[in-house]
Amino acid sequence: MRCMFKNNTVSVMAIIAWLTLMVLSFWWFEYRHWQSFADTTMTFNGSILNKLFERMPHKLNGKVRVVHFIDEKCACSSYSRSHIEDLQSVLNDTEQFTMSSLDSLTNGISIPATPSVAIWDQKGKLAYFGPYSSGAVCGEGVDFVSRVIVQLSQQKNPKWINMLGIGCYCTWPKVEMHNA
Repeated sequence: MRCMFKNNTVSVMAIIAWLTLMVLSFWWFEYRHWQSFADTTMTFNGSILNKLFERMPHKLNGKVRVVHFIDEKCACSSYSRSHIEDLQSVLNDTEQFTMSSLDSLTNGISIPATPSVAIWDQKGKLAYFGPYSSGAVCGEGVDFVSRVIVQLSQQKNPKWINMLGIGCYCTWPKVEMHNA
């Protein structure tokens, strides 16, 4: 009887250890990058993005300009790639750039998180900055980019700085200066 009780205790402990390991593994691979898009104490009014816009080539030709901020070291970027590809039908008549913190144009530019997107209207006025969508990962939830593109096609600039969102984001790397 005592031997059977000992075997049951060992079995239960092994199952508990296995379940704990599975939960921790699931968290590590799926949720470790989940965070708010921006720190709640941070003020971000988009003026820093105007500096970036001024550094970029100025051939708008009446087109909307879209800048995708991606950090290849961020695991969340893998989710954004497929969403950006899905958005191409909406963004086909825009001028698009993909930037990382290592690009020379981003010298001194600090944004709250990546992956994120900035959109300027046909006149070069900031229309949107923030996450791609409201879901836990890019492509889920409400698609903010498509909504802004539709408003811009109707000649309405939403002037929307979106700091809300909880999902898979990484902090934009703090790099002070790059070699041009």
